[in-house]
Amino acid sequence: MAEKVKAELFLEFDASIYNAEACKRAAYVMMKDVVCDITTAGEKIICKLLVKSDEPAENVAANFRQEVLDQDLRLSIEAQTEPLRNLVLGLAFSRVGQNGEIH
Repeated sequence: MAEKVKAELFLEFDASIYNAEACKRAAYVMMKDVVCDITTAGEKIICKLLVKSDEPAENVAANFRQEVLDQDLRLSIEAQTEPLRNLVLGLAFSRVGQNGEIH
């Protein structure tokens, strides 16, 4: 059964600052409260939010913006630490033999 939409919001993010993947991740985190449609228009990422929760629309918008920022920072940290993460994993698995024994 479809939930009743309480509000419709349009949030814009500058694509030169934010990653569209961050908007997708934020939409996933907040899927209990919103249905999100993500599109692009030029240098803008546009998130159409259909609010399902009883939370005031302004709060939902603020929470979504905070979640997009959080996810964008997580993506930046992932990219910055990927070489180190790969090195650690490579070293860890290089010490494991074919039969699973540690050398």
